[in-house]
Amino acid sequence: MRIYDALARARGRGERVVLITVLEVSEQASSHTGAKMVVGEDGPLAGSLGCSEFDTAGAEVGAEALASGGPIRRRVSFGGHGEERAIEVFAEVHDPEPAVLVLGAGPVGRAVAAQARLVGRRVVLVDPGGTTDVAPGVEVAADDPGRHLLAAPPGPLDAVLLSDHDAPYVDEVLRIALASDAAFVGMLGSRRHAPSAVRRLRDAGVPETHIARLRAPVGLDIGGREPAEIALSIVAEIIAVEHGRDGGRMGVDWSSAG
Repeated sequence: MRIYDALARARGRGERVVLITVLEVSEQASSHTGAKMVVGEDGPLAGSLGCSEFDTAGAEVGAEALASGGPIRRRVSFGGHGEERAIEVFAEVHDPEPAVLVLGAGPVGRAVAAQARLVGRRVVLVDPGGTTDVAPGVEVAADDPGRHLLAAPPGPLDAVLLSDHDAPYVDEVLRIALASDAAFVGMLGSRRHAPSAVRRLRDAGVPETHIARLRAPVGLDIGGREPAEIALSIVAEIIAVEHGRDGGRMGVDWSSAG
């Protein structure tokens, strides 16, 4: 498997990985400038730095970079008595692709999954019963949404969407998602449904700083009513938040009054 294929596939699976590149090589070292290796949480994934000793050392540098957040520049050497074999490596951490976690496989949830894939996001649709009616590239997890969030917590680049405000797991999922590192937590529903969910969160002792992160009703106000239109408004808000924008109109009022 090619290095960059392995890197892309790992990030596409939601994994945090390290790309290690050889910068300098001593005359005796069995390596070459530009040699690369990809290291994940469980060790090397692809590539080689030239020999088993350097690969082992590279894996150790990769593990250190994952723990610290990197990057790391390090000289690795073996031997002595004038026969030192050394390389200098650079380890850079690559975070997973931003993900959209859709909880619930209703029509809007499936439409959000499809729209998010269309704009290049990694998408995981979580539903206790699973579903096969999804767009190509959407990962489906037949699991309890609360358990899934605990087992695979969303990262600081991820968005979480609760697509069914009436689901039995709503309160648990909101507590977990709002306490996570997720950049975006939204819940589908009208202005009539959101207050009761927020009231239950407060009654359960959820901190106000967590509650303030909830986006409900979720989506930009574009007036759409069909699942695909609602999905477009939700994904648009996710992208706006990623870029620090409020999602308002970009156009200028060119009328004389404006």
